[in-house]
Amino acid sequence: MKKIFTYLFLTLTITAVITSCIKQKFDSPPDTSNFDPNLTVNSSIWQLKQKFNTVSGLPVKIEDDITISGIVVADDRSGNLYKQIIVQDTSSGIVVMIGRSNLYNEFPVGRKIYIKCKGLYLGAYGKFIQLGSTPDNKNSLSDIPNPLVSEYIIKGPFLPDSIKPMVVTINQLSSPDANAKLLGTLIQLNDVEFEGAVSGEPYAQDPNIASGTDRKIEDCNLSTIILRNSGYADFRAFLLPTGKGSIKAVYSRYNNNAQLLIRDTTDIDMTGVRCGGTLNTVTIKSIRDMFPGSGNFILPNEIKIQGTVISDKSNGNINSQNIVIQDETGGIVVRFSSATGVPSLGDKVEVNISGQTLAEYPTTGGGVLQIGPVANTKFLKIGTNTITPREATLKQISDSLEAWESTLVQVKNVTFPAGTYSGSKIITDASGSITLYTMTGASFATSTMPLTATSITGIVGQYTVTKQLSIRKLSDVIQ
Repeated sequence: MKKIFTYLFLTLTITAVITSCIKQKFDSPPDTSNFDPNLTVNSSIWQLKQKFNTVSGLPVKIEDDITISGIVVADDRSGNLYKQIIVQDTSSGIVVMIGRSNLYNEFPVGRKIYIKCKGLYLGAYGKFIQLGSTPDNKNSLSDIPNPLVSEYIIKGPFLPDSIKPMVVTINQLSSPDANAKLLGTLIQLNDVEFEGAVSGEPYAQDPNIASGTDRKIEDCNLSTIILRNSGYADFRAFLLPTGKGSIKAVYSRYNNNAQLLIRDTTDIDMTGVRCGGTLNTVTIKSIRDMFPGSGNFILPNEIKIQGTVISDKSNGNINSQNIVIQDETGGIVVRFSSATGVPSLGDKVEVNISGQTLAEYPTTGGGVLQIGPVANTKFLKIGTNTITPREATLKQISDSLEAWESTLVQVKNVTFPAGTYSGSKIITDASGSITLYTMTGASFATSTMPLTATSITGIVGQYTVTKQLSIRKLSDVIQ
């Protein structure tokens, strides 16, 4: 939606900051007066929206004496809207563009308002219909000018409990065209959760990175819908809940994609057990101990592992669908069904491994033990953590490879052969040697190895009978 996620702060001075802080501190409370002018209403919001040509998408000036009324269901208090309110009646809802800030003081959620529409325009941003003023040369509506607001918008009584959200499912909201009447109205989803890949992440990225951020919400049938959050919302840095529950939001769209918009984080109550029920946390060592030594082993149901990601997908020295996860008992490779949204180095995650396949890769001749392929929706980020590598000699690593496989180690005083990292290279210390393996697609594959290093940190692995060590990034090698 135009301007929903855009603030233009090109210059900040000390004076402006101080003024802003003082203003926020002494903002007057929202007007909750209850006088109703009882203006004659001759159109519903849905009837008004029908005047907009959704095929051409061009702005339409309202020439008739049309008056609508509705209840404000979203305001700009949290900063998730900017110079806009969303108004709903029993037929539909609409965005109203108003050329002033702190609209919630006059038009808070729950305020009934009347809008005299003659002279205003209907337009759309991303096919989401808006009510505003004169369009520009790109057919984008402008805000109703501040001096003219009172000519078009008349306050009615404060009725905070008059709008109840319609309880729907994600599937029911999947098509904005089929649900055009619901657009701009307050809805509620029950038994939903944030996708595991984003739960525990901030609601939105820093506005210097993106003005708005999409976060996916899913139900237990894996149907999804986008929650759109502004980078300027005051809850931007809050962390998304990791449980399951309900969300109240305004139903919106961007082109053909259905979206949700919350007023603030009180619209979300997700503290229950996530989809899949209560899972028992088991150690990685206990999973490794289940493997019979060859073939495919199907893991029990209702179990999960928890640990810290020690691999680093960003440098490409691991398959893009894989992570290496380590807890206090050991480590293991988890392979996901897709490379999209795979956890990053340092993420502390829970992975639902119920009924998954446990096998070595490669499957013949021996290799690294891995779980999967696991659906990308089966993991949950629960925080961040750092694993301290085990200090060891190359001989100790070689002798303890099965127990230390997929864990982080550090070796002191290592000698390298001449050349680049790419491929299999033999490194040595005073105790022995091991293969240092680097994928050809790694970001540092063509970098020249030092002849000696004070220390090297890497992940223990093997390929058939070859015992290996793999670094994650160049900074794993300290000269």
